[in-house]
Amino acid sequence: MKRICGLTEAPAGLARFHADPTTVKTWNEFGTFEDGIARRELTDALRDGQHGLCAYCEIRLDPNDKRVEHFVPQGDSAQGAALACDHRNLMAVCKGGSDAIFGPNSLTPDPSRFLPPVRKNISCDAAKGDRSATEFLDPRQIPAAPSLVQVNSGGRIESEPSACAGHAVSKADVDAHIVALRLNVERLRIQREAVWDELTKFYINLAQQSEETKHDLVFALAERRLLPRPDGSLAAFFSTTRSFFGPVAETILTQSPQRWI
Repeated sequence: MKRICGLTEAPAGLARFHADPTTVKTWNEFGTFEDGIARRELTDALRDGQHGLCAYCEIRLDPNDKRVEHFVPQGDSAQGAALACDHRNLMAVCKGGSDAIFGPNSLTPDPSRFLPPVRKNISCDAAKGDRSATEFLDPRQIPAAPSLVQVNSGGRIESEPSACAGHAVSKADVDAHIVALRLNVERLRIQREAVWDELTKFYINLAQQSEETKHDLVFALAERRLLPRPDGSLAAFFSTTRSFFGPVAETILTQSPQRWI
């Protein structure tokens, strides 16, 4: 659960859709506009702005495992219709473990994206559904640093009390957000634990190094895992890596420019 940047302006295809007097401004109509090219452009723009990570769980967005999330749901009686095609209401998310294309009997099995029993492993917008946006924290509005959450060695994500207090954010709201989006389902916990274990092995292999060399190698690895790659993407489960490196991570992330946001 990290701060992300939303779109500051509508991508070209969405702008053309809004400018076209013949279109009805609904999400379904936008899906067929320009044979779907405009919506794919929008999805890719959202993904790129988020450095390739799901806005909720931080899994890497796969070409077959990404979609557009309406933070204020379309079913919201007050604002849903008005915000359905508003770029300021949209984020890129994974399918929350709901797509059987990644199931064990498919041609592309991937337990990180679909883990039976499915009902116990649904997360993100698949868990959020049409619930009011007021029940959730907006990833575009949460403080960047220090993090409101921490991940432990077992891969569980939890609120970070001191950061919540320092930002005047309710710890109870952070806890409720984690529970409502089901960010600790086994499918996600296993992956975060694997990231932690991988980093731990790196530390073990440094046992024979001098303290100065160890410091330099740790700092270099933290930078590689926390800062965008040449293509602009971030490593999956950013908050896990951030929690693992602790103060080293915060030193790196507070340096300008903060390209990871």
